[in-house]
Amino acid sequence: MTPSLFRAFLLWGVNIFNALQAASQVTPGDFPVVINSTFPLKLAVNPLCGQLSSQNFTEINTGIIPLSATRTIVAFGDSWTSNGANGTVPVPPIMWPPSPSAGSRVNQNRRASNGFIWVEDWANMASAKLLNYAWGGAVIDNFAWNTTSPNNKTSVPRTDFVAEANLFFLQGKFLDSLVPSQTVYTVAFGINDEGQFELAGGDWNRAYNTYVRSWISDHFGPHRMLKQSSLFQVTKLGELQAFGAKNILIHGMYKSHPNTDILQNRVFAYLKESKAVNGTEFAFVNLETLFTAIADNPAAFGYRGNPTCLVSANTIVGGCNDPDHSVFWIRKLAYRLAVALD
Repeated sequence: MTPSLFRAFLLWGVNIFNALQAASQVTPGDFPVVINSTFPLKLAVNPLCGQLSSQNFTEINTGIIPLSATRTIVAFGDSWTSNGANGTVPVPPIMWPPSPSAGSRVNQNRRASNGFIWVEDWANMASAKLLNYAWGGAVIDNFAWNTTSPNNKTSVPRTDFVAEANLFFLQGKFLDSLVPSQTVYTVAFGINDEGQFELAGGDWNRAYNTYVRSWISDHFGPHRMLKQSSLFQVTKLGELQAFGAKNILIHGMYKSHPNTDILQNRVFAYLKESKAVNGTEFAFVNLETLFTAIADNPAAFGYRGNPTCLVSANTIVGGCNDPDHSVFWIRKLAYRLAVALD
């Protein structure tokens, strides 16, 4: 995608934060950054904020910390969020023609953009440190899908939420103090899970359980699992909470699918209960409203010309001359966004 689309999403998220709390003026923090703030687009639709009492997922911010208080952002997900760092120091988003991936001479698992991706823009705005574990093509749990399960000889495992979280648990405390009142955890999974399920089937319950439920929570009550034996599988969100997560931002899908709708409802219900039990604050962003509005009237946002800038996912040769006004940067990603947001 272009940096413009990522920044449109960033504005969308900031509007959700501000809908339920007045964000303080951002002041210089402890993590200096230098960025190009040019932004030719405008946000032509507002979030549709719902109620905490909703039985289905809805856009909401229960009170996660504002930009002015955010000092660390920990990110998990797929290419929507990945900057190729995988828990290390990211490469600056410099273009190396003809590679289309900012910051890399090669294309694999780097930024799906010609500039900063949305979570980097967010960190820059907050002057916060970013620990990014997201990786292109990631799913929730490899064992859930026939195409990725290590149990199948012909499968091709991908990075999953399990691996991303485990790496963070190993190194996170050495990279940052992770003060709960100053740290936001952002998670975005599901679209690649839907894609793998459509290819060859699998077990959505396995994916649900890995994300938000476990054997222990079913038998001992939610969140008590955090104090129970590690012999049992526990939810990844529960492990993050046990590690100190008190502010969680969840990204919803850009398009409705029956299975991912159920996933989002379960995540929403889990976080509602977390807030009641241990005071976890969360925000839920539904990208479908934003992407539908862009598709219906791209000009209202400032987009013009061909919606996809590049004619190939592997090179900038033959691409457009005005990427900031194209909705999508890479054709391959644009197609997958139209069917399944990777």
